[in-house]
Amino acid sequence: MSDHEHIEAQAADWLARLDRGLDDQGEVAFETWKAASTENRIAFIRLQAAWQRADRLAALRRLQDAAPEPRPFLWLKAIAAILIVCAGAGLSVAYLQAHKTAGQPFETAVGMQRSLNLADGTHIELNTDTLIHTSMSSGARTVRLDRGQAYFEVVHDARRPFVVIAGNRRITDLGTKFSVFRDGDRVEVVVKEGQVRIDLVAADPTSTPVVAERNTVVVARKAETLVAIKPQQEIDNELLWRSGMLVFNQTSLADVADEMNRYNTREIDVVGSARNIRIGGSFRRDNIEGFKQLLRDGFGLKIVEADDKTVISN
Repeated sequence: MSDHEHIEAQAADWLARLDRGLDDQGEVAFETWKAASTENRIAFIRLQAAWQRADRLAALRRLQDAAPEPRPFLWLKAIAAILIVCAGAGLSVAYLQAHKTAGQPFETAVGMQRSLNLADGTHIELNTDTLIHTSMSSGARTVRLDRGQAYFEVVHDARRPFVVIAGNRRITDLGTKFSVFRDGDRVEVVVKEGQVRIDLVAADPTSTPVVAERNTVVVARKAETLVAIKPQQEIDNELLWRSGMLVFNQTSLADVADEMNRYNTREIDVVGSARNIRIGGSFRRDNIEGFKQLLRDGFGLKIVEADDKTVISN
């Protein structure tokens, strides 16, 4: 039995023991086993997700009620052995699950945010008005970002690269935490930890992949790519949307309004010379009234409520 198969068997054993219930000593042993390696945690998450999605644990509990012996444990061991054989043939638990959920969409409406965990343990946070499709197989993990912004905390697995496709860019995880924002053909990648590699999706012998490390922002549009290394505080500010805050630093009021409009259904329209006013500070993305009041008090701007939007001018 290979190391991978041995870990899968241990994960199946723990799942069976958890189904029967653990005492305090068992809980400590289980947590110790999970903490021993990333491979242990990933194997358990995969197997648990597969059982939960198929509702097999519930079925096994019904068998336990009807049988005089603790059959669920034996069934789990037997079926886990089958899964291990499949893994030897190139079909992991995650692959079996992926056939049920390949290309699964996750979406947020304007002003909404959402967090989710993939079967491999990767954590994703979706920002406002975002749509992604996830696909997992035995050889790769892929997320397609159709629109909007997503933050990723990836569980690294050298055997299965984690790739985000956004527009004409392919972002490959090299063990990291990062966000990707797509607005039409513009793609922005903010790397908080680790590294990512950014390539053009279409083969182009003249293009050179970009490897972005911690505290790097990459902005790509069509065939052009801009790379900027920023202070840690600026990177943290870039990601404050995760807690509902937006931070600006001498940003034009026109650009601030565009960013606020991403989170609200009522449009803010800045007209005339007011568009060029530079502002800074932190604002709650959903506190439009407070934002407008600050503009009145701080800049003496005129704010008019029209039928379908708010117009700001000098």
